[in-house]
Amino acid sequence: MTPPDCPSCRGAMEPGFLIDKGDHSMPSQQQWAEGVAERSFWSGLKLKGREKILVVTFRCPRCGLLQSFAPPPA
Repeated sequence: MTPPDCPSCRGAMEPGFLIDKGDHSMPSQQQWAEGVAERSFWSGLKLKGREKILVVTFRCPRCGLLQSFAPPPA
């Protein structure tokens, strides 16, 4: 994915990702899940059968704005 221009200051954004410390504080890349979040007593959220896509985040080094995308799998 080509880095977009910052919508706030028009600077060139740089790619990166947000770390999610979910299961037992093991770092992993954030994911987008389809549908409305539903709580689960055992796993926190019900995710079975939902489409999940890794989230890519861009950061503007000039103003610090973060912009996240869930691009279609290649």
